Amino acid sequence: MNRSRISKIFLAAVAGVFAAATTHVVVKGDTLWDITGKYLGNPYQWPSVWQKNPQIKDAHWIYPGDSVLIDGATGEPAPANTAATQVEPGIGAEPAPGAVVDPLSGFATNPLNQPVVAVDTTGGTIDLIVPPSQTMLNQEMIVRAPVLYPEDEPAPSFQTAIVYDQDYGREILLPGHFIEGKLGSDDGVKLGDRMEIVEHDDNVATVVLAGTKGRLEATRALADVIEVHPKSMLCRLVAVYGVAGSTAKIRRFEPPKAASVTRFETVSESSAAKVLVNTCLGRTQQPGSTVIIDRGQTEGIGQGDIFEFMDARSERGLIAMRGYGLVVRTTRTTATIQLVGVTPKAIHVGDKAWRIRRSVGG
Repeated sequence: MNRSRISKIFLAAVAGVFAAATTHVVVKGDTLWDITGKYLGNPYQWPSVWQKNPQIKDAHWIYPGDSVLIDGATGEPAPANTAATQVEPGIGAEPAPGAVVDPLSGFATNPLNQPVVAVDTTGGTIDLIVPPSQTMLNQEMIVRAPVLYPEDEPAPSFQTAIVYDQDYGREILLPGHFIEGKLGSDDGVKLGDRMEIVEHDDNVATVVLAGTKGRLEATRALADVIEVHPKSMLCRLVAVYGVAGSTAKIRRFEPPKAASVTRFETVSESSAAKVLVNTCLGRTQQPGSTVIIDRGQTEGIGQGDIFEFMDARSERGLIAMRGYGLVVRTTRTTATIQLVGVTPKAIHVGDKAWRIRRSVGG
């Protein structure tokens, strides 16, 4: 019996076991988070429950007497009540009008909490996470993300090193502090210009896949020019994102464009990308940290695309799962991904990255 036949028979058996669905009648105090945890054993799957109940217009609000359909449930439905209740599906209370909502809060988290079953690991059969229906990449997310530029892309010529204070040896980057650079009006610098302080290579990440070529950069701060001389300028820091050392450069800031994602298209790709850079120095990542992979614009990768990360030593599946995240920056040959969900095991250079959603902008 071949592998594909075994997989189909197994999945058919699994489908038979979990085909039954349960209807839960909401009582006062219920939340989608609690209901999902009770019936499925994993409250992080609440977005999939919400997705299967289109009658629930807002996941933050369900009412006693409402029916919630739960596929694969084994628990018993609770009795109904009559008083209305505000509920929280694990992502916070109902936001006030005009409040900024975390655009990434619709993701399920920590796939290791999901029940582990054998699955067919061929491309297109795995879908481990539930993406949101919409999201937005803000400019700060993009500015802070490191970038691995191709080897043949030269560094900007319009840049200079920081002039450090002779008494102290180096500057501490804090909002409101001043730094000096050897660019001035002779180079076209004007009062009010926005500058960025950029760190390079080993000061950005030391965990890079052997043989990787290119120029690794990360923006550490933004500053406004407040004083201009023919050969120098004085800048006031307005935002600081990290530590800058003696290799940091000052150059004119070119604001990146942030994509607005209105929907996602499911994609099935036969080959995986490879992790080239891990900015966490080999430690277990946290949501918000970044990795860089070896695919970019020439392969059709764009901002907002969603990737899953797998241990390169294992077959693709729940056991190999290491995390997932959004593409925030791209070059011709690479993409920087901000992690949204992580597992207790770190993503290492050389691990595999599978694109499972293609973003569609509005």
